[in-house]
Amino acid sequence: MDTLKKRSEFLAVAKGGRLGRRAFLIQGLQRDSDSAPRVGYTVTKKTGNSVMRSRIKRRLRAAVAALGADDIPQKADFVLVARDSALTLPFQNLVADLKSGLSQVLDAKTPRGRGKPRRSHHASQPTPRRKQG
Repeated sequence: MDTLKKRSEFLAVAKGGRLGRRAFLIQGLQRDSDSAPRVGYTVTKKTGNSVMRSRIKRRLRAAVAALGADDIPQKADFVLVARDSALTLPFQNLVADLKSGLSQVLDAKTPRGRGKPRRSHHASQPTPRRKQG
């Protein structure tokens, strides 16, 4: 499976559907081109030091490699955003969560977008003026 490398590719996938699992969050986006599916990995510093982050990435890559070709939807990009439990979850459970998540994330109706802008309390009411006296 090919990997996502450019920031613009990760941002494009972030606008698609998303689905939470125990050890990671899956983001997915259907593509129009006939190229092979691609996957990207995101492990933030919140999950631990560099040793832990590297171990998590290796486990996620191994879980993707353990999947069969028919388990991965074609014409799609995926991003796996790791959680710290990706290090402690048994590997078979990790693979099972990934297998079920990849098939469901493209149908998920939770696209990432701006939505309606928030209105602050101060912006909605004019400030009263004091009398100069």
